[in-house]
Amino acid sequence: METVPTCAYPGCDMPAESPAPGAQGPAPHFCPDPEHNSLGAFRKIRAKRQQRKEDKRVASEAKKAAKKATKEGRTTAVGQQPWPAVAAETPAAGTEARPAASEQQAAASQDVDGEMAALMAMTTAEGDRATQSRDALVALIERLVAELPNYIEELAVITDSAAAEARIETVTRACAQRILAAEGRAALAEEAGDMAVAGLDAAQEKFTEETAAIREETARQVADAEFVRAELERYRERVSMLEVRLDAVRDEADELRRERAARPTTDREQPRPAGR
Repeated sequence: METVPTCAYPGCDMPAESPAPGAQGPAPHFCPDPEHNSLGAFRKIRAKRQQRKEDKRVASEAKKAAKKATKEGRTTAVGQQPWPAVAAETPAAGTEARPAASEQQAAASQDVDGEMAALMAMTTAEGDRATQSRDALVALIERLVAELPNYIEELAVITDSAAAEARIETVTRACAQRILAAEGRAALAEEAGDMAVAGLDAAQEKFTEETAAIREETARQVADAEFVRAELERYRERVSMLEVRLDAVRDEADELRRERAARPTTDREQPRPAGR
């Protein structure tokens, strides 16, 4: 019986997607779920590894705190343990007789107690250092044993050709999308620049046409003004000539009136011939 491969996504028991008819290359390793892919599996494994690291750290801190508390309690107990006094029992009657011997025995007992306490402290310190070294080595071995499966899983995902191809395809698609977006922005900027240049050219052409029209209108108005000025001068000359002629006519009329006034009265009273 042929075994159906399951999805390579951590925690997914769905069967892997069937390859397309006629498709070349390795068969798919993930189910049809769009979130189940090589990148998602890598992120899932990395999240699980970080969570296990955090749990290990918390457990290690709790273990260290418990060991520290136990060590402090043991040191306190050793410091509080009474040491036996080296003193010989003597009869009650001889105690009063030998006070110097009792003082010497008390001093010797104190020296022995000090030496024993120093020896015990040195032994405890050496044992603590050995215990710490052993605990650190054991913790390192436990951490390596705990993280080794995670490294193996990540190595399997990284060395998987399909996962690598999917990762490369994802990165290539993202780069292509960024390139298309950049090209679109560049095209828009170029189009906007062309529109701005075209608008500037149109404005410049319109300004040139308006300037030429204004110059032509100004020249026409100047020519009209010159023509009007010339006509006005000509009319002035004609008026001057008419005034001269009018003065001459007035002079002739005055002369005639004077001549008529100077004629004798008889000439004016002489009868006119018949028929006139």
